[in-house]
Amino acid sequence: MKQGYHSNWFQVERAFIATHSDKIVGSVKVESSSGISILRGMYISSNFQCEKLGTKLIKFIEPILNKTVSYCMPFSHLERFYAQIGYRKVSLNTYPEYLRHRYVTYENDGYIIIPMVRDIAK
Repeated sequence: MKQGYHSNWFQVERAFIATHSDKIVGSVKVESSSGISILRGMYISSNFQCEKLGTKLIKFIEPILNKTVSYCMPFSHLERFYAQIGYRKVSLNTYPEYLRHRYVTYENDGYIIIPMVRDIAK
């Protein structure tokens, strides 16, 4: 099941899923490389989007994100959602170059996204 992702999966990514009645109803993937983490995306089935499943899933992976600086490029309307675990909007200039390139590619594909970062938890 593709789970709404628009990109391929890579060896440096870990997937976390939520199930209900043996069906995948939510997923999130985290990429770890070059000493940083990248929250690559989250998908929640439309039947579960008002059930706080996304919040539960993101809180579940928070310990993984606590180990490194973490970046994400969510759709702009999700800024408050990701802020609940410490992501903050930043200038694209603060991103590593390869992530800036990825960001620009997403924008060129028509996505309205924002650059966000989460510092190492203390």
